[in-house]
Amino acid sequence: MIDWLFFDIGSTLVDERQALDDFVNRCVEKLAQGGIIVSTAAYHSQLLHIAEQGGDPIHEAWSCFAPNHLKRPSWSHDKERLFPEVRLVLKTLGERYRLGIIANQGKGLLDRLERFGILDNFEIIINSTDIGFSKPDLRIFQVALEKANIEPSKAVYVGDRVDNDMVPAKKLGMRTIRLRQGLGQYGSEDATFPSDWQVSNVQELLQIL
Repeated sequence: MIDWLFFDIGSTLVDERQALDDFVNRCVEKLAQGGIIVSTAAYHSQLLHIAEQGGDPIHEAWSCFAPNHLKRPSWSHDKERLFPEVRLVLKTLGERYRLGIIANQGKGLLDRLERFGILDNFEIIINSTDIGFSKPDLRIFQVALEKANIEPSKAVYVGDRVDNDMVPAKKLGMRTIRLRQGLGQYGSEDATFPSDWQVSNVQELLQIL
């Protein structure tokens, strides 16, 4: 019996493709200012390689090119967009389950959810910036489960990454749905903690839940 659905944000509910392009452009520009010439294609290629190896592309790619003294540009949320089918899917699922968020996000998450028009769909919102620890730390999932007052077996987690989303949720006994979007789609499944379902877009959740 499933009572709660918890969602990741980036590349799950929110389309980060334009934001990623913007981030790569700013990284390449910052490297050039430091005398390091890297093409956007090469930077994207490194992101993909790290994703395929199961790493954290956004944080790890920079260190492949930059010396230690050069600070990486920060991620910007300005160009993030809600996937077009998300509002209807959340409305439909909200009639069957209680909904929450467990995410590694920067400041201003509530404002962004309000801007996207989906804030009111969620009863519980756990953001790494607010509580001081982030996925894949099991504690961020445990906080959400405690607030929901449910056993892990009664919750499903929906996310895009194996390392940050599927594995920690499965370790706690939650069921998981891997949404194969963004850079996370290129990572291999974990043999010990495989996702329970895999879908290619959020609308396919309605075929499972």
